[in-house]
Amino acid sequence: MRMKISFKIEKLPILYRHRIMSLIKESLNLSDPEYKNFLYPDKKSEYSKKVKPFTFSVFIPPGCEHKKEKFLVDENIEIEDIVFYFPQNLSLSLFISSCDYQFIIDLYNGLLQIKQYTFDPLNSINMTFERVFLLNERKINTEQVIFKTNSPILIEDEKSSPLLPPPLREKPDLLEFNGHFNAIHNKILQDLREKDGEKGPGLYQTLEFEPLNIRKQVVKHTLKGFREKTSKPYMVLTTFSGCFKLKGDPRDLQLLYQSGIGLRTGQGFGMVEVV
Repeated sequence: MRMKISFKIEKLPILYRHRIMSLIKESLNLSDPEYKNFLYPDKKSEYSKKVKPFTFSVFIPPGCEHKKEKFLVDENIEIEDIVFYFPQNLSLSLFISSCDYQFIIDLYNGLLQIKQYTFDPLNSINMTFERVFLLNERKINTEQVIFKTNSPILIEDEKSSPLLPPPLREKPDLLEFNGHFNAIHNKILQDLREKDGEKGPGLYQTLEFEPLNIRKQVVKHTLKGFREKTSKPYMVLTTFSGCFKLKGDPRDLQLLYQSGIGLRTGQGFGMVEVV
């Protein structure tokens, strides 16, 4: 299921994904605290790193100004970076996709209870909920589909080093990239297909990734745990975006289309659309 939510907002710092995550958690907590705690358990829990059954992307419309200025990332951390300013006639659009019907319903019901949300208390940024639209979702029936990214895709190896598909790498090796790509998504699908506490089946068929028109994209992102652990204001993630062909079992392709491709999908990465 897919939805588009529009908000009125005055400005948006370039480090916004963690704030969207907070909005999602707050919405779920308002409508279904039990489900929210299931999805976001205590950090000490073995399920704390469980794959989230959704992804999101933010659309900043043309016509927004952007300036480089100082803003707070944490109470004691101030940086200077890009801030987008929204004219009165333009809204921020949040797109969300999920393979979990309960997630969409709980999120929708929670959002209806939020009239005005303190999006960024450190920088005195509020957002006003306008409306929500349910969007059509494509049904994938073939073993080959062309996707385009709505938010950048993050692929890393077992050492957390970023991996880019050819031709973005100095030593192009699509076979090696596909090996890591399959290992990541096999684990992701096992989590997404979990039932009664038991991991579900992973990939039904090996995935074949073929780049068509892709580009490297460096993204700044922050999380409270990262800042506490490293004392750095944000992390820098090497991702890619654009169009690519993906071959595999239609059931796998459908689930990845719904829940996102790659890592950190629940943090606003990997949302794709069928071309």
